[in-house]
Amino acid sequence: MKKIIMTLFVSLFWTVSFATESVPKFSDYPVSEMYMGKNHPLVMDEIGKEFKTRLKDAIKNEKSAFAGHYLIVGWGCGTGGCNTGAIIDAITGKAYLLPVALASVYPLKKEFENESGQEHIYKLNSRLMIFAGDIDTSEAGGGDDKIEFYEFKDGKFSFIKSMPYGKKGVSE
Repeated sequence: MKKIIMTLFVSLFWTVSFATESVPKFSDYPVSEMYMGKNHPLVMDEIGKEFKTRLKDAIKNEKSAFAGHYLIVGWGCGTGGCNTGAIIDAITGKAYLLPVALASVYPLKKEFENESGQEHIYKLNSRLMIFAGDIDTSEAGGGDDKIEFYEFKDGKFSFIKSMPYGKKGVSE
């Protein structure tokens, strides 16, 4: 009898553990200082040269919007509904490519909705960047609607986790 009760307890514990899977929060990846000064000229390294027009335009027209001092710039990747982009350090002018390319997705959660059907979520006071959609160059495998969480730290994006997203499981 004790064995049966213990088995049921362990099964219940595992079910509850997976049902309450933690979602990374912006507050888990804080930035202490925000830079709102003048943007530094673009560093003309490999990325700067390849995407010069888009990056220089962002430096001219945008303000810090991510991780304390990074500008966000996006562009299409040559196919219908696909977008990618970069972040630019407003202090140094160095650009870093986004870790994924997004294709359209049916929004699952109202707080993530926008007009394009692609979700790219970030905040000025956090190093966390969230991508939701059909993520083509995904760490967790491409071709499926998913949400992926990345931390930007020390000049690189680090994959945190992936979760299901999209039409499956949509409840109105």
